[in-house]
Amino acid sequence: MHGLIRRRIPLAGLAVALVAALGVGACGTKENKTKAPAHPTISYWSSWRVGEPQQVIFADAISAYEKATGVTVNVRWLGRDYGDSVKNAGAVGKAPDVYDDADDHITDFRAHGLIQDLSGMMSMTIPNDGVTLGSVLPTSVQKASSDAAGLAMIPFTLDSSGIWYDAATHPEWATSPPATFDDLLAAAEKIKAAGGIPFAQDGTVNGYNAYWIYWLLDRHGGPGTLAALGKSPAGWDNPAVLAAAQDVERLVKANLFEPDYMATKYPAAQNQWAQRKEAMNINGTWLNSETSPDQVSGFQAQMFQFPSVPGGSDSVEVGTIGWSINPKSPNVATAESFLAFMMQKQYMSRISTQALNMSSRSDVPAPPTLAAAQKAIIAATSVQPTDDGASNLYTGWWNDVFLPLDDQLFSGKITAQQFVSTGKSQTASYH
Repeated sequence: MHGLIRRRIPLAGLAVALVAALGVGACGTKENKTKAPAHPTISYWSSWRVGEPQQVIFADAISAYEKATGVTVNVRWLGRDYGDSVKNAGAVGKAPDVYDDADDHITDFRAHGLIQDLSGMMSMTIPNDGVTLGSVLPTSVQKASSDAAGLAMIPFTLDSSGIWYDAATHPEWATSPPATFDDLLAAAEKIKAAGGIPFAQDGTVNGYNAYWIYWLLDRHGGPGTLAALGKSPAGWDNPAVLAAAQDVERLVKANLFEPDYMATKYPAAQNQWAQRKEAMNINGTWLNSETSPDQVSGFQAQMFQFPSVPGGSDSVEVGTIGWSINPKSPNVATAESFLAFMMQKQYMSRISTQALNMSSRSDVPAPPTLAAAQKAIIAATSVQPTDDGASNLYTGWWNDVFLPLDDQLFSGKITAQQFVSTGKSQTASYH
């Protein structure tokens, strides 16, 4: 699922370290004039499969890095199950020097002793670009890539989520999307009355189903409302929780999804959306990239921010995907120089033009389909991480308590009031 690595399947060293490792001055030098770092070999385990756009981009960058420095990068393209491989290897002291990470995986990797604090890297100069990492990674992006112990990864991709639609069918939404949740329901009812299906939902993916309650909790209560549910039973007493659950209940009772949506197997629903069989799909910023092979002629994928609720919050989701370094690696300095090299604009621009995702660098324009999302992220005065951070902070509770309970609400098996009361009691039992 997620064209990247997260559930809907997302800053050590100084500038002098990079200069010593790569022989790069403030304005950069030609790659073939750089010097090799002290350690000639590093290992990198990736979540990408051979042939995927990101794999092609990073393979090119790795080849250039090896040529420029004399360092050998032993890379394994493992695909989406790479995380278990990294953790299992770490348990026996054989974790790679560098591996792919995402903001909602940080706590898990940290618990396994696999996260190096990379905060010092923000002062490092990016080879050939003449700018520091910190100057092109916005504060919100650095925050999304961090935990309480520091910067956990160097992000290369941003993601967010919202309501996707076909701008060729609904050009009016490009400038005036539904402003409130009530407006969204009204637009959906109009589509239904005309014989259409308003929303596509791959209901067998519980993380996709949770988008609705996640966003409504955030809109009614602001960032931290969902995360508070996993922290203690007291979080469930917040009136915003019942209000959000009641909105989900309204959504479900309105019968706005494809028939038997809870049994729809990924990626059937999102592909049906791309074929104009449904009008909208709540999903992440990777959706256009994933569905492009299935989009009918003339399809114009666009995404708008999840609508507001009266008196609520208008924060923006910022998720990140990037690279982490194993703190037990004997090659930390070399690994840092490697990541700084990979962050060159020539490679990060291809994240936008080839992978059709948002680059983490603020000076790289997003693909046209994600321009609105990038603008919202850069301009945001209030942000929250993916899933409000709950899936990262309270992974066991998220998987064992919240997602199954949300599926009951989202399928219409329990009421909003039952969702709140059961959630509170189950959270108390879990803790």
